[in-house]
Amino acid sequence: MKRLISLLAVLIILVLPVMAEPVVFHVPKKNAMQYQAPLVQDYPFEGADDLLVVDIIDIGTGDAILVRTGGQAMLVDGGIAGSAKALSRFLKAQNVAHCDYFFNTHPHGDHILAQRQLIIQDYLPGLFLSMYPMDYRFEEHQATVAQINKKGVPYRQVFSGDTIEMGNATLTFLNDDRPEVTSMNYRSMLLNITFGQRSILLTADCTGGSIAYLGEKYPELMDVDVLKSPHHGLNRLRPETFDHITPEAVVITANKKNGENLAAQLRRKKLPHYYMSMGSVRLETDGNTWYVRQDPRVE
Repeated sequence: MKRLISLLAVLIILVLPVMAEPVVFHVPKKNAMQYQAPLVQDYPFEGADDLLVVDIIDIGTGDAILVRTGGQAMLVDGGIAGSAKALSRFLKAQNVAHCDYFFNTHPHGDHILAQRQLIIQDYLPGLFLSMYPMDYRFEEHQATVAQINKKGVPYRQVFSGDTIEMGNATLTFLNDDRPEVTSMNYRSMLLNITFGQRSILLTADCTGGSIAYLGEKYPELMDVDVLKSPHHGLNRLRPETFDHITPEAVVITANKKNGENLAAQLRRKKLPHYYMSMGSVRLETDGNTWYVRQDPRVE
């Protein structure tokens, strides 16, 4: 009998899943909306020569994301025109006098117009990136292109699968480019940023079946450590999303009221998450681990 019990114990140990070590660590602050998150008290990258820094900037509800590495900077989207003031304040506080890139995931006003406003104010990127050609007939896009032409900013259309290098980071553009998909949100351009062994996925407003399609087409690029919520986190993720994306942290680019449906889903899955509207979220990595903190909101 004792031998049987011992054999059963061995079998149980063998079939138990091996729990992977966490790669995302968090600052223990009250306003960080975390669930059973691995915490770290001290900054882990003192003296590091090379880091990827991703700031998801508090503009209320909307996407405004600053990516920095290798001495270069990219601003991904920016929110409505009124968000330009908060962006200018943030960029000044971070001493980012110039962005090498502005990248617009799709030209809905809540993603592109703050970028247009910054260009009007002569905060000019080295290159403007968009998934659409310059002559795409959409009002907010054309309003931005008019300023791009006026200020002499170079423009480049990017396609699904295109990559650029920023320092030691590889940025890959992805979107659901199937002809039958016509929704601008569903077709909006995702951005995978890989730095060493670590990765983050900025999902723009892509949701539902498009996420599933991209998960099948680009499995190695969709399964990341950190996820920026699709479409600001206004909706829950379809169950099959987690067949393709298994993040250790999620940033919801909305307030608690609008993001609660997604947050409830993440709590059930025991996934640490943040409401960006409670303060800008900074994610840093040396290519081995992520370090996440949320700054108090600036009113």
